[in-house]
Amino acid sequence: MKISTLLILLILSFTSCKKESLTDDLSNVVLSNKGILRVECNDCQISYSVQNKDFNVSVKDGSEDIPFFYVTDFNLITQLKSLQNQGIRLMIIDSYGRVVSNELNSCVQGEVRKGSFRINTK
Repeated sequence: MKISTLLILLILSFTSCKKESLTDDLSNVVLSNKGILRVECNDCQISYSVQNKDFNVSVKDGSEDIPFFYVTDFNLITQLKSLQNQGIRLMIIDSYGRVVSNELNSCVQGEVRKGSFRINTK
C-alpha cells in the first residue's frame, strides 16, 4: 500500500511539472539595463528622475553609488543640492560601462545644480 501510494505521488509530481519549450524565445521577457549614479560629497542631497519616476537620496561623508534601471532611451534629470561648502563629483555610468558624465564642481552651501543627461540603450 505504501509503495503504490509513493509511486502514484511520484508519477503525479512529474506530470504536474511544465517544461518550457527549448525553442521559446525571449519575446515575453523585459530586460532592464542598470546604470550607476555616483555622487561624491560630504553632505548633499540628490533628486533624480528615471523614466518619469522621482527619487531622492541623501549622501553624507563620502560617496554613494546609486543604481538606476531603465528599459528604453531617456533623459536622466538630476538636481544636486550642497548642504555645505564643498567640492562635489557627479558621475553617471550607463549599463555598458560608458561614462555619460563626470563632473567635479565647487559648490557653496545651499547651491542647487540641475542637469539632464541622455542615456541610450545602444
